[in-house]
Amino acid sequence: MRRRTFDFFRTLTAGFVMLAMVTTGTAGILETPRPPVTVTVITDGSRQQIRTACRDVESVLAAAGICLGSKDLVTPSLNARVRNGMEIRVTRVREELVEVREPIPYETVKTFSVTIPPGRVKEIQTGQQGERIVRYRVRYEDDRPVAKTILGTEVVKKPTSRMVCIGSRGRYTSRGSFRTIRVIRMHATGYDPGPRSCGRYATGRTATGLRAGYGVAAVDPEVIPLGTPLYVEGYGYAIAGDKGRAIKGYRIDLGFPTYSEARRFGRRTVTVHVLRRH
Repeated sequence: MRRRTFDFFRTLTAGFVMLAMVTTGTAGILETPRPPVTVTVITDGSRQQIRTACRDVESVLAAAGICLGSKDLVTPSLNARVRNGMEIRVTRVREELVEVREPIPYETVKTFSVTIPPGRVKEIQTGQQGERIVRYRVRYEDDRPVAKTILGTEVVKKPTSRMVCIGSRGRYTSRGSFRTIRVIRMHATGYDPGPRSCGRYATGRTATGLRAGYGVAAVDPEVIPLGTPLYVEGYGYAIAGDKGRAIKGYRIDLGFPTYSEARRFGRRTVTVHVLRRH
């Protein structure tokens, strides 16, 4: 009785094993074949239409013999299912390390002197550009640069500042050297300390307590802070030392000792150099 029971289970087990082998061996045969579809592959500057029965993008590219680099981009993704009329784009990506020599511009340092006629400029030292090496990592997509990252900079030659001396006049001509930090085009008007320019209650003093006259300019403090040194082309050195209700935005009033000189200057557009002590 025990032997018959053992033979029964051995036969049943062998049957399950045979069934598993048949199922595994015929899975591919029993699967319904996929009808071929037409896709367009765009890569390396060319378009090619391919009839394929592949199920995903990666298989299509492999079947077409298209090799991918480690940084290449594929649209749609490699595991996307293939459908009829699909466009598959392969973007070739590479990176290069590039060294570029670039000039370093020189600064112009200004000094002011009453020994030189107002408005005249005397060059004391010629400026020379410097040079630096800039190292970049450049990313190319299909041979077109799309991104550039600075990796480092090395100064090969330092620039030499240009030194100039500018003629000026007035009580507030400053000693020392200055650097231009901003250049502004402004609408200028001449004015004198008297009542014809400043009204019947004119005291001859400015909003900052300076005595009005040549070398003092009235400005809008929101554009140029009071106390800022200036150089006005065609006028000379000045201090932003006054303000007024009519002085708004890019307007500037330039002080003169007399009303006749202020009228002679009149109204004109001037270039104003906003300075900082060097």
